Amino acid sequence: MMPTEERDLLLRVVTQLAESRLNAGGLMPFGATLKPPRDVRILMPKSMKPDVTSEELDAFWVRQLRKAAAEADCKTVCSCAEVRYGVSPDQMASAILVHIEHADVYSANVLCPFRKDEGSRVIFGEPQLEESDFRVFVSAEDEPRTPAMN
Repeated sequence: MMPTEERDLLLRVVTQLAESRLNAGGLMPFGATLKPPRDVRILMPKSMKPDVTSEELDAFWVRQLRKAAAEADCKTVCSCAEVRYGVSPDQMASAILVHIEHADVYSANVLCPFRKDEGSRVIFGEPQLEESDFRVFVSAEDEPRTPAMN
C-alpha cells in the first residue's frame, strides 16, 4: 500500500470505531497502528483520570504509539479523542481529533466535526486536515520535523 492509502485506511477504521463508541454513549481516547499489509491494531487505555489535560493525553499517546510501532514494525500510527472546538467566538462544536503519522511521509491532525441527529446518531461533517510536526516518529535528539505530505 502507498502511504496515503495507509492513511486513508487507518482514518476510515478509526472514524468508524469512534462513531460506534459515540453512538454507544461516549468515546474514551484511543490509538491505532497499521502494520502492512492491512493489520490494524486498536490501543485502548485501561483507565483514564477524569481531569487529564490535552498535554498529558498527547504525551501518553506519543509514548504508547512509539512503543507499539517499534514492537510491531509499524510505519503508520494515530491517536483519536473527542474534542470541542470554536466555530465562532461564542459557539463550540463537537469533533473527533485524529493525529496521524507515517514514519517517512506525513504527520497531520484531522478534525472530524460531528453532530447528533434526532435519534442521537452521530453524523460526521467534512474532515479538516492540517499538517503538523511529527511527534511519534522522532528520535530523542531530533527536533520536531515538518512533514512532506501530499
